Amino acid sequence: MDEDLELINKFKSGHLEGFEMLVKKYHTRVITIANSFVGNTSDAEDIAQETFLKIYHTLESFKAQAKFSSWLYRITVNTAYDHLRKNKHKPLSLDEIDYSAISDNKNREDLVAKEAMQEALNKIPFDFRSALTLKEIEGLSYQEIAEALKITIGTVESRIFRARQILKKLLTHKEPDKR
Repeated sequence: MDEDLELINKFKSGHLEGFEMLVKKYHTRVITIANSFVGNTSDAEDIAQETFLKIYHTLESFKAQAKFSSWLYRITVNTAYDHLRKNKHKPLSLDEIDYSAISDNKNREDLVAKEAMQEALNKIPFDFRSALTLKEIEGLSYQEIAEALKITIGTVESRIFRARQILKKLLTHKEPDKR
């Protein structure tokens, strides 16, 4: 039996530390995925907290038909998407800017590149962005992405291909074809 299933069974048998260990194991990954969608750590942490609350309330009904991590990633992506929908016109807070990162030219160049990448990622349609994020940031296989997003491997490949095309056009300042 894999480690995740052991922890889930431990939680199901009334031992809260099983859930706590799952949170410790996946917390950073969930924040990374959420941050790639929302572009700031504060919102990503909120999404992670909401994701783990959802997991806590539904873990009792988890059936090991898919890997726990695929199920977790799916809930994370859905929660991030819900957050984006609810906060579509939320202005950027000046408190969210890391001014210390602007102190020297190298950091400033890194910050500008990171902001350009995040801005470009935010312009990619959500379905494409979610597949690309799970592949490039989380390093999931096409099979794992297909399970997490409940789509076929062919659709995963197509979405990642299209996301890369759009991203390349956005970063080279060409108008993307959003077919």
